Formats: sequence, structure tokens, C-alpha cells
Amino acid sequence: MAGETLNEIQYLAAQRTIANGTTVPTTASRIPSSAATVNATSAKATAGSLFGVNGYNSSATVTYLKFYNKATAPTVGTDVPVLTLAIPASAVFAYAFSGFAFATGIGYGLTTDAADAGTTAVAAGAILGLNVVYA
Repeated sequence: MAGETLNEIQYLAAQRTIANGTTVPTTASRIPSSAATVNATSAKATAGSLFGVNGYNSSATVTYLKFYNKATAPTVGTDVPVLTLAIPASAVFAYAFSGFAFATGIGYGLTTDAADAGTTAVAAGAILGLNVVYA
């Protein structure tokens, strides 16, 4: 793993194993380029675990990636997120988890509002190469 940063190594490890060393099957929900909406997405319609998130914020605005414990795409601004990640402006981002559990399903959306009730859409192309890795 020469040339990789600690975050990249942790992210790769999170994709391959869980605490007991068992290999987990992982799948990614992708948004290649954000639309000028809140990009409400249902990644998984049943219980699952979040292992990692990565991409690039091309805008000069902090963006908030909000995760919802839902089997359908969330109604951003009405549904209450269970996890909110601040994505730095004009930066690559990567977050790793050891299996953040969702009992119902995994949904997510993007806004420029930190508040749970925020509904301000991101700009088209603001978030690029978004990958949400889950099992």
C-alpha cells in the first residue's frame, strides 16, 4: 500500500473487513455528478451498514451529505437524518466507517444547509464522483 495515506488505507480496510475479520460484500451507490437538486437517493431498501464515502466537492461552498434510515429516497428537509457529514469546499473528501448500521435502509441527500430541515439544493456538478459504499 505504498503511497497511500492513512485515511485511504483505513477506507480500503473498511471495505474489505468488519471487526471480526470477516470479508463483507460491498456495493456502491454512485452520483457521478450532482444535479441542481437535493439529489435524494435510496442506496439500499433494506437494513445495511455504511462503510465509506468519497468524492470531490468542486464548489466553493461547504456541502452537507445527510444519511437517513429509510427504505426509500428521503424527503430532504422533512425526514430527520441520522448522520450528517460536512464536505469541505473545493476539496476531495473520504470518510470511513467500520459499519455504521441502518435498521431500515440507507438513503441520502445533499444540501448546502447544515440544519436537519435544510432544503437548499446543491449546484449542478458541485459534487463529483460521489461513492457511498455499503453492505
